[in-house]
Amino acid sequence: MIKKIYLTSMVGLLMFALSACEISSTNENPNQATETGINNLLPHAQVNLAYGLGGDISQYNAVMMQQMAGTNREHTNIARYNFSSARSETAWNSNLYGGSMNDLHLVKNRAEEGEYWHHLGVAQILMANALGNVVALWNDAPYSEAFQGVDNRRPVYDDAEELYGVVQDLLSDGVENMQRDVTPLTELGGADLIYGGNTELWIMAAHALSARFHNHRSKVDPEGSAQDVLDAIANGTFASSDDNMDMAFGTENQQANPWRNHKLSTFEDNTRMGEHFVDLLISIDDPRLPHYAAENSDGEFRGQTAGVSGDEDGLISDLGPYYNRPEAPFHFITYTEVKFLEAEAHYRLGEYGPAADAMNEAIISSLELVTGEADEDYVAEQASETAASLEDGEGLARLMTHKHVALFLQPEIFTDWRRTGIPELEIAENSVINEIPRRWPYAQAELNTNPNAPEGVSLTDRVWWDQ
Repeated sequence: MIKKIYLTSMVGLLMFALSACEISSTNENPNQATETGINNLLPHAQVNLAYGLGGDISQYNAVMMQQMAGTNREHTNIARYNFSSARSETAWNSNLYGGSMNDLHLVKNRAEEGEYWHHLGVAQILMANALGNVVALWNDAPYSEAFQGVDNRRPVYDDAEELYGVVQDLLSDGVENMQRDVTPLTELGGADLIYGGNTELWIMAAHALSARFHNHRSKVDPEGSAQDVLDAIANGTFASSDDNMDMAFGTENQQANPWRNHKLSTFEDNTRMGEHFVDLLISIDDPRLPHYAAENSDGEFRGQTAGVSGDEDGLISDLGPYYNRPEAPFHFITYTEVKFLEAEAHYRLGEYGPAADAMNEAIISSLELVTGEADEDYVAEQASETAASLEDGEGLARLMTHKHVALFLQPEIFTDWRRTGIPELEIAENSVINEIPRRWPYAQAELNTNPNAPEGVSLTDRVWWDQ
């Protein structure tokens, strides 16, 4: 299926607008014109959500999970677990509540009024993804009273577990609306920068996201969540990486993806490759290493120790070409992730044959996506699991380790680690607390202005499903 749209002038204009706006409240977005058209709001929301999840959220999660090292400024603080509420401001206020989620709320309202059913469906699916990520990072969060502007600047914080139900409802409603008929005047067309208006792919993406968020419940309901994952996948989702839910970016630096944009900034030395991750890839002779990481000044691959600043005069590898190029897509969710979800769900149910098949396909699809081919020797060594091999007591560790590698820099790695404890990570050097954080702190502006924001929450407090 054809769904790739490579953005040129539109992405450049949208990204300029995003960089120019200052948004300071869960319920206020001063950059929004009251009468902004639905076909302008939707692409703006899509880009902003990609920048929210692919920006600070991706960066900070990757540093805490030691895929990347925080080698300077605020990223060194994150690496040492000195994660202040001020560091949540951009993601919470600019990218999510004051940005993409506010835009999506407006799209939903205007789509319902004008019977733009496919716009409505896309907005619901994207809102589900945004909200699911919010709750996974912050636990209780505003939704039922959010996005009311001056009518309610102090929205209540809804229960996190109930919000997971809202996420699933939004996805179901989104699928229903994608199946409705629209007129030529109300079809998506160029307003959809992800799938170009392809409703079949949006329905597949909704089912994939449903599986992901069901899987978050693996610790509190191992078997029930596993069956829910498999049911969501059985409803119909991605058939290959061609169906991935991606935000594509342009080939010019002013149209760059979030990680390339970070590497083009004056703060590019804030991050380098993490020692734990590089050593892991070296230990399994992983062909994705030169795509994920760049060679250092000695022509070698080397990561920095977690919690240690600096790059030792170029001896620490920087980010490699898979993401460190303008046109690299942001992956909202991929075929590879869906196959890992399928594998883990079968594994929890004791269905080791199907688990092995799905795991092998997940690894192979990641190799093909990142390197362009599936290295035969690597597949023989790492992607040839059987029912018997997965029952050896180390099957889940191998499965989740390979998922950690495949989902490099994707926000979901933080959730996976909290659910499974895989990979095993050492406390960072120079850390200010003696435990790896289990959540994000609420944004400082929320704590200052909204009395409903939970107080006294620490980085080691656990979200509802992480018990």
